[in-house]
Amino acid sequence: MFFFGKTKTDPSQPHQDWPWALNLGGRPSMQLSWDVLESELRALNLDDPDSFLILEQQEPGDSKNYWFIQSSINRAGPKPGWYTVEIGWGSRQEMALWDLDVQTVEEVIPYFRTAYGRKPVDRTGFEDMSDMLG
Repeated sequence: MFFFGKTKTDPSQPHQDWPWALNLGGRPSMQLSWDVLESELRALNLDDPDSFLILEQQEPGDSKNYWFIQSSINRAGPKPGWYTVEIGWGSRQEMALWDLDVQTVEEVIPYFRTAYGRKPVDRTGFEDMSDMLG
């Protein structure tokens, strides 16, 4: 913490003062509450290729600064049927993407609950996939 002034915001974590937006399968949701978010996470399914959820923030006035957490069910790859949780952020200086596969939605929910509560999300066990970003 700086003696005079604010502490620097960690771009890898949810922002306290940026608004939330919820994207369901590529469509913005007009409703956002914890109950809606949890219900939509539980509704993710393997049969629908558009079954994914993104909880995202953008800095007001600068869409180049953003943070998100997203989830879907793996349709292929080494862990089909498992849930993927991804956390990403970006600014004019950097972009990052971290990925974790878990077996159940019960393992996914705490990450979203923490993020939605604007608390630091523990990335222990996540893999840094940032090198895959263009």
